[in-house]
Amino acid sequence: MVRLLRRRDGAAVATYAAVLDGVHLWLDADGPVAVREAGGRAVTELGEHPYDLSGLTGSTYDVLAGGEPVSLSARPGQALTRTPLSPDGRTQWEVHRADDGRLRLGRRTVPATAELDAVDVRADRIHLRLRPPGEVQPGCHLLLLDPDDQVLATLPATAHDGLVETLVGVDDLPPGWFGMLRPALGTPDDRVRVRRRGNDLLDPHHAVLLPELADEHGRPRARLRWNADGLLALRSIGPDEQP
Repeated sequence: MVRLLRRRDGAAVATYAAVLDGVHLWLDADGPVAVREAGGRAVTELGEHPYDLSGLTGSTYDVLAGGEPVSLSARPGQALTRTPLSPDGRTQWEVHRADDGRLRLGRRTVPATAELDAVDVRADRIHLRLRPPGEVQPGCHLLLLDPDDQVLATLPATAHDGLVETLVGVDDLPPGWFGMLRPALGTPDDRVRVRRRGNDLLDPHHAVLLPELADEHGRPRARLRWNADGLLALRSIGPDEQP
């Protein structure tokens, strides 16, 4: 990383700031680097670079270098990537440039999700290995939800070593129902969606290949895909639809 730092009206000026792994801030500013929660006075030192954000629990922070606010030299352009979720899958950081140029970090919590650990094709079925957000709960199944989150199908699942495995075939699809399904893990009353591990893409659907299911004539019948938020979806393809 090229380290460029200037001074302007008492503010440190950085040309680069990003949270690349969901938990550390990469910043081209000389330290010590700290943060101050927006609207507050308390300052938290962040230690060595890259700067660990895991201990922060607020929603918005100003970034300081040498005790002075850090400004970004230019507003970030359109990117093809996004900040991935934190390792626990519950927090996401965003880097913002305020109207006055100051660098701010925004933190939001997200609903718990299961993580897709592996996917492959076994005979005529798609095999999914999922990592739940906590311990495997009794009665855990793979659920296929419609866009209104109504359960349309319940598929058996097997748990071992903290993971859940399941198979999806054409005969598991809701009969006569075509469109986008939402795979979820759990029970009808307590379930979580399935996310892409370490997703840092704005459009994972067009960047990541996933398996599909075919009917007895070899025509596509269902296709896994990622939505814009990195959540797993399953498109059930009708006989008259273009795949």
